[in-house]
Amino acid sequence: MTDLFDDDRASAWLDGELNPEEQAEFAALLESEPGRRDALAELDATRSLVRSLAPAVPEAGFLASLGTADEVVVDLNARRSQSNRRRSTALVAGLAAAAALVVAILVPGVNRARPALAADVQVHQAGLAASGDPVSGLAPLGAPTGLGR
Repeated sequence: MTDLFDDDRASAWLDGELNPEEQAEFAALLESEPGRRDALAELDATRSLVRSLAPAVPEAGFLASLGTADEVVVDLNARRSQSNRRRSTALVAGLAAAAALVVAILVPGVNRARPALAADVQVHQAGLAASGDPVSGLAPLGAPTGLGR
């Protein structure tokens, strides 16, 4: 169940904006709970204080610093155009990335090693067979690599 005493309903009571049924419910609530009457009196006093304040007067030149309506419209159009440029740049970048991905997937891979590794291995094997030295065949074909030391 919702609380019948909230700030909006109390404000409506003070302004006389509740319908007769709501007025009766709210009046019964005030009669049954004396603390609610104190809260209503406090709310009424606060509203009276706020309403008695002088209207706010902006500093000299403040309104002029805000610009005219035409300047505001121009500024909004500039922002909109900048936003459109960003959006189109992002779209072009996305399309370029998608095209690069399609090319990478659809272009057939190179099926042979370059340089022709198979030909180098055959030449190496032929040289080993001619020399008759079994140890030389254990040597690597390429340059030796370190172990990261």
